[in-house]
Amino acid sequence: MYSTETLPHWFWLLYYSLMLLTIASAFFSIIKQRGRWWALLTIIVALSIPVVGLLNGIYREQNQNELEQWLSHLGTGELWALYLLFGYIYVIVWWGLLIRKRVSRHGKLPRQFRRE
Repeated sequence: MYSTETLPHWFWLLYYSLMLLTIASAFFSIIKQRGRWWALLTIIVALSIPVVGLLNGIYREQNQNELEQWLSHLGTGELWALYLLFGYIYVIVWWGLLIRKRVSRHGKLPRQFRRE
């Protein structure tokens, strides 16, 4: 049965904004010709994660939102839930490496992120 329970709107706005920023950063890396294969993989992962999550989240139990369903299926070891887990880890690592490269290239954080 389809559940009408869902996560708050602010969550989805933040989620899709971060995915779009991830895709944009990967395109920027391709244009700058830095790590093109990793950037291409990032685009594929960032586009497929929401699709896989949406398709598997359509038919969930009553009174269960997307996160609860994902955690439930992750606990049973379903392949799609594991794919989302590793995809999210990949995106986090992508951003971590991007920030690390930025910091190491300039020697310090940009002014707006520094505590002085």
